[in-house]
Amino acid sequence: MGNLRRVVGWNLRRIRVRCGLSIEALAGNAEVDASHVARIERGTTNSSVDVLGRLSDALGINPLELFRQQSPETKPPKPLRSGRRPKIVPR
Repeated sequence: MGNLRRVVGWNLRRIRVRCGLSIEALAGNAEVDASHVARIERGTTNSSVDVLGRLSDALGINPLELFRQQSPETKPPKPLRSGRRPKIVPR
């Protein structure tokens, strides 16, 4: 199955982006620190079953979805549009 942390991170990011949530919004809804969510998505940290359960609840998914292996052809999700406003150039 490969590196399970990477599989969970990939799926968490894919589903979060599909739901249109930022890391901060998901973290707030799940009551998890945003930096921890980011580390889970990068596959650089282990996470407890409780945290994965809270993230799944916040996303409205079955926790098993986080463990689903994707095909090698699956492309990563595109990043969400930044919340920053475009610079206004004075006339």
